[in-house]
Amino acid sequence: MITKALALIIILIVIPYCIGLLPASFVDKEIRTMPMIYVFGFVLSLGLFELISVPVTVIVPDGFPKIVGIYLGVECAFAMAGLIVYNFHKKPQSEKIVLKFDENMVLWIIVGLSILFQVIMYVCLQSFDGDDAYYVVQSVLAEQTNMLYRIKPYTGLSTSMDLRHALASVPIWIAFLGRVSGIHPTIIAHSIIGIILIPLIYIVYYNYARVLFGKDSRRCAAFMLFVSFMYIFGNVSIYTQTTFMLTRTWQGKSMLANLILITIGWIMLVLFRKDEESEISTFGCWIVLFFLSIAAAMCSTASVFLVALMMAVYGVTLAICKKDVQIALKLMITCVPLVAYGAIYILL
Repeated sequence: MITKALALIIILIVIPYCIGLLPASFVDKEIRTMPMIYVFGFVLSLGLFELISVPVTVIVPDGFPKIVGIYLGVECAFAMAGLIVYNFHKKPQSEKIVLKFDENMVLWIIVGLSILFQVIMYVCLQSFDGDDAYYVVQSVLAEQTNMLYRIKPYTGLSTSMDLRHALASVPIWIAFLGRVSGIHPTIIAHSIIGIILIPLIYIVYYNYARVLFGKDSRRCAAFMLFVSFMYIFGNVSIYTQTTFMLTRTWQGKSMLANLILITIGWIMLVLFRKDEESEISTFGCWIVLFFLSIAAAMCSTASVFLVALMMAVYGVTLAICKKDVQIALKLMITCVPLVAYGAIYILL
């Protein structure tokens, strides 16, 4: 069990953080933080998996071992590149953190306890629905038979490639985690993914707070507490974003709504501040935004129009406000992966 846990820690935490150093090297040190680096790396890690898994899925029916081998090699290469490139850039001076027990500390303790409560409930109170019969079974089939979307999950019979779901490779990613760790994909989906994704989503919201309130710890904690309570008490319908996060964390549609779209909004906010403060370098944010388009396609085919529409509305609005057409052109470039995956879906 220790070996399996270490494998997941390396794959889901250590390697993504090292990968995140690569785009973070091209972000100004004033806005570069450890939470930002980890989010960057996790997004790039998902994008790399989508770039590798889709061609193999389409071309090689039993190509799951190829995905595992190629992806591990590419991830390690990007992690090494991140470490090397980051060392060539001047690192921000570390600030001394003085822990003082005051009202701010109390707020942050409550925030931490509320997030911990959600993670514990995710693990202890499992939620099962009809989608398990398809998505989880696809993960199990890929891990146990090496076949990629060529077996019907409901019957176990052979079939032609299910292109509608093959472009969204989250089930194959879960199968990959199961293969490298030795843990059953069902356990990965229902008991482990949420332990990583739920805190990761709150890290993204913390980055929001940093952009909105800067170093005002009290306001940042209040913002995080508000978001946390919105998620805890957001089960007003089975279709809400908050319900999906806490009950279907492992599903691609939940990752799209709670991680990808939220991260895109945060990066767009950073880019907006860059337009207000031209001295801030955000080239790394554009790199991550490009990979977010790829990661969005990994989560759901609906992202082809949802993410593209979100970027189009932001790009046109900001280009008009700032009278700078380059912003819209840059966002069009970041949407190229979505157009490509949409074309694949239509043509094949």
